[in-house]
Amino acid sequence: MYRSYRMLFILLVFALGFGACAPIRALRWWQPDLDDSSKFHAAHMLKATIPFRFKEATTFDRYQKLSGYLDTVLKGTNTNAFVVVKNDSIIYENYADQVNKNTLHPSFSVAKSYIGTLTGMLIDDGSIGSANDLVIRYLPELEKNDPRFRKLTLQHVLDMRAALDFDEDQETPFAGITKLYYGSALSNQVSKLKLKGEPGLKFEYQSMATQLLASVLERATGKTLQSLFSAYIWQPLGAESDALWSMDDHQTIKAFCCLNATARDFAKLGRLYLNKGKWEGKQLLSERWINQSTAPDTLFTKGYKNQFWAVSDTRYFKDSLEAAKQRKDLGATSKLRKNTRGNFYFSVKTEEFRAEGILGQIVYVNPKNNLIIVRMGNYPSKNIYFNGLIPEIGRKLNY
Repeated sequence: MYRSYRMLFILLVFALGFGACAPIRALRWWQPDLDDSSKFHAAHMLKATIPFRFKEATTFDRYQKLSGYLDTVLKGTNTNAFVVVKNDSIIYENYADQVNKNTLHPSFSVAKSYIGTLTGMLIDDGSIGSANDLVIRYLPELEKNDPRFRKLTLQHVLDMRAALDFDEDQETPFAGITKLYYGSALSNQVSKLKLKGEPGLKFEYQSMATQLLASVLERATGKTLQSLFSAYIWQPLGAESDALWSMDDHQTIKAFCCLNATARDFAKLGRLYLNKGKWEGKQLLSERWINQSTAPDTLFTKGYKNQFWAVSDTRYFKDSLEAAKQRKDLGATSKLRKNTRGNFYFSVKTEEFRAEGILGQIVYVNPKNNLIIVRMGNYPSKNIYFNGLIPEIGRKLNY
């Protein structure tokens, strides 16, 4: 026991004095938090020379009921920013104390959806052949690590079906995700990748997949991720503020997370998809890619496509017969299930989708109601489920 405490003490001393390796940094900082942008080097992406601004409609009488409701609901939820955009107008906007529309928020895995979008753009312009290309077409050195790389396509990686030998467990300083998040050389981690199964067989959420994808984008173009992001997304979408993207010690972007921007600028990703890839008359992303990424049948079945999450409409019933009837009437294909509270439920596919990061970062898109909702902050301190509340709000705003 004494030796165990002594070893822990030595590790803690190293953690306080040095920051050279992931486990030590993990012991020092442990779980990711909203201040993490100050812990890492960062790439600066400058705001657009011609900014795009949503219209202001928060004072409109028709939205006052929504405003009163959300002002009440959001209290005590650790929400730093909550923005609702409908028909290109901001109809609700709420910020925590010491926060305003110019504050940069960490998005964590919302960043993955930007990488998926950038992949589509590079396929559109021919920098990448197609999503069916093998990863080793761009990173041929990986083949020597594992012969199964001969089957791994970009689409497998985009859809989190890559079967990488990578641990997403966040509860240990020695897990793969810890090394990825706190590691000093991401390119070295990518170069040593192996697989643990056949690609394409099953979904497994792995942040390393997005980092691998970013390496492909850089190798295919010969450009850094920050320059690609600025040229293809940040400038064309009319960003109103500079953005920060955390990097490792060798100036490699943490592509799987760590893009820091304003809530209003995050909403513009949703607007691009609502407009089928068009931005102020210019086609920035092909409609084909948009449809492939967000088609309800595909997205609902898979749950995840091209670095975006599906959003289902879950219906709950106390009576199994009523639940079965409603399921049939709605043509729902998901199974009828029973939860621990004794309620019966099933899910209905929708056109909605979202980008999402830990601590409750959400960019929700509702094409039917031409609506975007952005929520940034920490895990709520009271019992509230934003992945249920936000779609509920989005579906009601159909006027």
